Amino acid sequence: MKIDFDFRNLVIQNKNYLSLMKKILLIAGLAIATCFSNVQAQEKCLTEIMFQEAAAKDPSLLKSRQDLEDWTQQYITDQQQNQSSNKTAQVNRVIPVVVHVIHYGGPENISKAQILDQIQILNEDFNYLNADSINTPAVFVPLAGRANIEFKMAQLDPNGNCTDGINRLYSPLTYNARNNVKSLIYWPSDKYLNMWIVSSIENANGSPGQVIGFAQFPGTGPATTDGVVIKHDFMGDIGTAAGTNNAGRTATHEVGHWLNLRHIWGDATCGNDLVSDTPTHYEANLSICPTWPYISNCAGSAPNGDMYPNYMDYTNGDCQNLFSAGQATRMNAALSSTISNRNNLWSPGNLTFTGTDGTPAVLCTPVADFADRPKFVCAGGFVQFFNASWGGDAIGRVWTFPGGTPATDTSANPSVVYSNPGTYDVSLSVTNAAGVNTKTAVGMVTVSPTVVSNSFFPLSEGFESGVFPSANDWHMYDANGGTFWDVNNAAAATGQYSINLYTYQGANKGPDEFITSAFDLSNVTATSLSFKLAFATKNTTNSNNDKLVVYYSANCGQTWTPRYTKAGATLQTTLASVNSDFLPIASQWRTETINLSATSISTKPNIRFRFEFTYDTGNNIYIDDINLSGIVGVNEVNAQNSKVVIYPNPSKAATYVDFNVTNPSDVIIDVLDVQGRTVSSFKDYFSVGDHQYTMNSDLEKGVYMVRLSFGDHSVTKRVVIN
Repeated sequence: MKIDFDFRNLVIQNKNYLSLMKKILLIAGLAIATCFSNVQAQEKCLTEIMFQEAAAKDPSLLKSRQDLEDWTQQYITDQQQNQSSNKTAQVNRVIPVVVHVIHYGGPENISKAQILDQIQILNEDFNYLNADSINTPAVFVPLAGRANIEFKMAQLDPNGNCTDGINRLYSPLTYNARNNVKSLIYWPSDKYLNMWIVSSIENANGSPGQVIGFAQFPGTGPATTDGVVIKHDFMGDIGTAAGTNNAGRTATHEVGHWLNLRHIWGDATCGNDLVSDTPTHYEANLSICPTWPYISNCAGSAPNGDMYPNYMDYTNGDCQNLFSAGQATRMNAALSSTISNRNNLWSPGNLTFTGTDGTPAVLCTPVADFADRPKFVCAGGFVQFFNASWGGDAIGRVWTFPGGTPATDTSANPSVVYSNPGTYDVSLSVTNAAGVNTKTAVGMVTVSPTVVSNSFFPLSEGFESGVFPSANDWHMYDANGGTFWDVNNAAAATGQYSINLYTYQGANKGPDEFITSAFDLSNVTATSLSFKLAFATKNTTNSNNDKLVVYYSANCGQTWTPRYTKAGATLQTTLASVNSDFLPIASQWRTETINLSATSISTKPNIRFRFEFTYDTGNNIYIDDINLSGIVGVNEVNAQNSKVVIYPNPSKAATYVDFNVTNPSDVIIDVLDVQGRTVSSFKDYFSVGDHQYTMNSDLEKGVYMVRLSFGDHSVTKRVVIN
């Protein structure tokens, strides 16, 4: 949409009317001290709350805010003097915009059309060109202002590459988001207005209700967190936002904050929003649409009452329809100040840098994308794939599925059947006149037999090979492409090694997971899973929501059910906080035991386990000695009492396997490599008593499994050959 900036001039000249509406200007520090007396009960916007939280940690932000306020008041005075002398010319200020859609493959991955709809709404609202301006009560029409601000989607990224101004990132941080999503992707805030779209926003502590957006006030925080966060179904007025009574006004409200507007009630009972022509509000008008006049209990409210259609109130979006002229001047002050870090955005040089200088848009090459989270399925089952490609609009699309049926597909969201066990890649290519782009996820699909063969039960994993994962068919995944679970020799519950996630520096948001191989528990009852855990917080004064969840799957990993969850204080294995890299000592390890005796787990022929850790504010986490055990039926006696010992382990020469036979029987001894292939096999009849088997001395270096089978029951041990 092209905005006609010669349409209307609503600069207010009626000083008598303004004097009636004038409020006493309080310093920003007083406003901070008195805010939230009545709105803490329910919040839709966290902007002021988050500023207070940041200022409590960094009091210099209070001075920055006051410095900007002093500058703003001088700017307003200068503007009023220039207007009275007819020296002011209206300036059209263009703001380059980039929208980062943070999604996890759900409806929060909103369409380009929905994003552009929001940009159009912003341009209408900030210039009083919105169709519903006809609903502004007549008494407020003379106060309505147009900011002469135009928002344009960026056409060049920070590296000068073609863009449509939209980025899409796959991350679970889209849920209960705060500033953490901004670390995923950020463009320089002195060149772009960054907007992050998420599934949900974490509420203030103890505050009910739904948070739908927040912004960072100008000049009051790090450049890397500067911008606006919006809940997806309050972005625009179509798509997922249709029917929400929002009308795209959440983004209008938050961008108002980004340009230094306060809530119209001043975040206090009869508070001060630092704007001269907005009537004093008693409190937020929360999710309603009053009938004019809506008289509050504040001095000066009568006869016209609250300016409830103002975008900086909490009324329903479809009830809002104006900024005041004073608010428009205040926003332009923010765009003119070096303190706010907004003055470069609309400079001619930056408009050229971002491609928003009126240069015709160039078609960008599309970016092939899909969620590359590992997929698991039983042989003969199907996997659903979802196209999430972005960038330039694609006119062609080809999926490639080695091992799948169909092997190729051109539909957006194909369903593919995998008949044979194995591990398979997935590729997607998209194309348009500008070029082609391909994404390949190596080993993304794991197809398991319905009944697992070569299952290494019982499991005893101490990570003493020094390699993780050391066994075939174990998988790792990090949703944000950061640090993976890794083996370490710095701390262990037993032996020399454990696995851990390094989270001390706080950069690894996760969730990070590892998935075990599959186990045949069809003849197993009273199953249990145990492991050693060590975890500490960094600072006892901070809330800690670090969480470890252990899931199981009984259908080859296609769906997962949580069986164990610990978070915060229940996850800690030491009460003392550790303000340096956490390296647990013996007393800081705890054994966790999970009862798996339910019939949904025990007696099933294909069970996997997934360990998932989500970081919040804690320190490093360690896991060691994972053991899976159970009772394997009436013929279990030999297996249960075999007392298998392998030594030396690790070994450089001859390796001995000692075992005991309680009842005379045939015993099969198999040596398997990490891929489950049989390297050697031995079978003989053994009498009651202790026995010894000598393994091949010419085995190559590596990790092996030694499986002793007593009829239909087995015992498996791991050995490392150096």
